[in-house]
Amino acid sequence: MTTKAFRAMMLASLLVPTPLFAKRLSPDSEPYFGATILCYHIVESPRDPRMEISREVFRQQMRYLAMTGYTVVPLRDVYEYAAGKRESLPKNAVAITIDDGWRSTYTEAFPELKKRHFPFTVFIYPKIIGQTAYALTWKQVKEMADGGVDIESHSYSHPFLTKRRHTTLDDKEYKEWLQRELVESKRILERETGHAVSFLAYPYGEYDHLLITDVAKAGYEGALTCEYGRITPGLNPFRLRRVVIDKRMDFAAFRHYLGAQPLPLEDMSPQPGQLLDQGQLVMISAKIPNHKNLDPKSVGLALLSMAGSIPYTYDTENGLVSLEVTEELKGALHRALVWATERKTGRRVEASWTFQIPSLCPAVDPGAVPLRSTRGDSPVSSSRGQVGGAPRLQN
Repeated sequence: MTTKAFRAMMLASLLVPTPLFAKRLSPDSEPYFGATILCYHIVESPRDPRMEISREVFRQQMRYLAMTGYTVVPLRDVYEYAAGKRESLPKNAVAITIDDGWRSTYTEAFPELKKRHFPFTVFIYPKIIGQTAYALTWKQVKEMADGGVDIESHSYSHPFLTKRRHTTLDDKEYKEWLQRELVESKRILERETGHAVSFLAYPYGEYDHLLITDVAKAGYEGALTCEYGRITPGLNPFRLRRVVIDKRMDFAAFRHYLGAQPLPLEDMSPQPGQLLDQGQLVMISAKIPNHKNLDPKSVGLALLSMAGSIPYTYDTENGLVSLEVTEELKGALHRALVWATERKTGRRVEASWTFQIPSLCPAVDPGAVPLRSTRGDSPVSSSRGQVGGAPRLQN
């Protein structure tokens, strides 16, 4: 068989909707192996309130991954696993991707991920670089690439790429336009970073079988969608799934989309929503009623508001897991989290709860002149901060 014929056969195999490729799994039917690819866009920026997440939410999510048994792996490892080039991945494997080329990738995400030694991939469309105050510069892109960040393509200008979106173009015009979007982006990124570009993230997550053919012909090894799902062996490498993270996703949903199932707990201390005194040292504990069903080596406990991990103990006889906080807690809201793996199924189970430490009220000078309202001359009293109701327990 000639090399040309072999390449044609391999390309055709990517487009055949085999049952394995065509399978779409719901969050509740996902297998407990494989990997999850996370997709971020903007951290702490007012430019896009829908796709933006706050700095603290991003850091909390990274602390969660670092402290609770997840392994962040390079995107290439996940691709090779899906393509059958790698036999296995670490347990609870996660890959991190960031789309577009916003400056917060450099100012917010890069320092946080570098500090934790987390590999990650940035999908850039070159047309945005240096064009606004909110976009990356080529100098920043090069610095990240030299620092080990994987820079990949998000097309040249971030348009919809499928033919059905460009009805005014004939076939020849469309092919020429698409060639620029796919090939020019790859060429520019390779020139600016000095590293090969192998993957494409479909703009807006939209693709079809015709586009897959053109992406493969343009020299890409794989492509990423915005479809939910875990990465499992045999998945079409040009349909790699991702979980898109935005500000609408709360912490419970974030954990669920990573594959965590609910874990029943009893006798949590502090109790969910409990108010503690300032400076009070805390013993955090909970009982796991079904602990005999869990792998005892997998049980863990963490306080996510702490910068580092705290040693914990687990009693395999009664299912009590506990840790002692020996320093004063900073901040108002604190979240404890228990995780484990079921013996029979291998699935990850978790539970979390929050407690509060009310903020100190600022000192008031009794001799200060009271503020006056803009309507009339009556003084405006300044009310002290009041702690709200207890937060809802989220598993």
